[in-house]
Amino acid sequence: MNHMRRRLRLVDDEGMGLIEVVVAMFLLAIIAISLLPLLVNGLRSAVTNTTIAAATQLANDRIRLAQAASPGCSAVTAAVDGDFDTVDKRGVPLRATTTVVGICPEDATATTLRVSTTVTRTDTGDELASATTLVLVTGDAT
Repeated sequence: MNHMRRRLRLVDDEGMGLIEVVVAMFLLAIIAISLLPLLVNGLRSAVTNTTIAAATQLANDRIRLAQAASPGCSAVTAAVDGDFDTVDKRGVPLRATTTVVGICPEDATATTLRVSTTVTRTDTGDELASATTLVLVTGDAT
């Protein structure tokens, strides 16, 4: 009878063995490796979105600057017409090109100027953001 108990104890294997642990680690490694491309693509998208957000903010700032310079027509043109170079927080060089289209009135009559801003990456030439608005202006007092 004693001999039978020893045999049953040897056959009754409780807990996890070394092989089970290695197989579980291998399966976890395969799952982790399969999720790695998803993580890398997410990081790339985050970097791209950060640059686009900075470019959009720059375009909006240039438009707000034109609106703040009104009602004087020459003040609007002087404030924003031309190029403005800057670098975002990640070091990406950006250029905001702003054009003012319209004719300043000679007298105190009101008219609108079309202000357009396009933001591009200066290192790649990619257009990242653009904005257009109409600004109400009056002729400059002489």
